[in-house]
Amino acid sequence: MSRTDWKYLVDTLLFICIVGIALIGFLMGLVIPKGPGASEGAKYFLGLHRHQWGNIHFYLSIGFVVLVIIHVILSWSWIKGKARQLFKSRWATMLILSTFVSFLILFLFWAFFPKQTGAYEDYGVRAGRKAKAEAFQEDPSSILIHGQMTLRDVERVTGVPGGEIARAVGLPAGISLDETLGQLRKRFPFLLQGVRDAVASLMKKSDQGSDNDP
Repeated sequence: MSRTDWKYLVDTLLFICIVGIALIGFLMGLVIPKGPGASEGAKYFLGLHRHQWGNIHFYLSIGFVVLVIIHVILSWSWIKGKARQLFKSRWATMLILSTFVSFLILFLFWAFFPKQTGAYEDYGVRAGRKAKAEAFQEDPSSILIHGQMTLRDVERVTGVPGGEIARAVGLPAGISLDETLGQLRKRFPFLLQGVRDAVASLMKKSDQGSDNDP
C-alpha cells in the first residue's frame, strides 16, 4: 500500500471512531439514565447496559488516540511545511503552543464544570453480599443480573438458592448452576427480567415465611 492509501485508511477509521464516540456520548448523556436514583433496568439500551456502552466508548477512544498519532506521523511533513509557511521561524513554538492549548481546554472544562459531589456520594456504598441482598429486596432492579452471571453467582449475590431460581423460570431439574445465563438462554426460553422477577418473588416469600415462624 502506498502512503496515500494508508492515509485514506487511517482517515476512514478515524471517521468511524469519532462517529461512534459522538453517538455513544449522546446516548449516555441524553438517553440512558445514570446515578443511584435510576433503576438498573432503565440503564439498558438495545440489550446493553450503560457500563457496557461506556466500555465501547472507552475502546473507541483508545483507538481514536492511536489513529490520531498514526495520522500525525503520516502527515508530519505536510504539518511541518504548513506551520513553517504560516508562522515562519516560530513554527515549532506554535505547534507546541497548540498542544498546550488542547490540555488547557480540558483543564478549563474541569475547573468550571459544576462539582455536584452530593449527587454521587452514594456510589460504592452498601458493598458486600448481605447489603446487596438487602438492596435487592427493597428494589429488585438495584442489582445487575446479566447474561455473564451463573445461577450460582445470582445465589451468592441475593442469597436465593440457584435451584429454586431455576425452577421458578421453568428450567429443567438438574440444570448446572455454573452455566452462564446467556448460555442457558440459547437452549431454554426465558428472559433475564424473568430471573430478576423470580428472585424478587422468592425473596418476598422467604421474608413472609420468616415472619410467620413462631
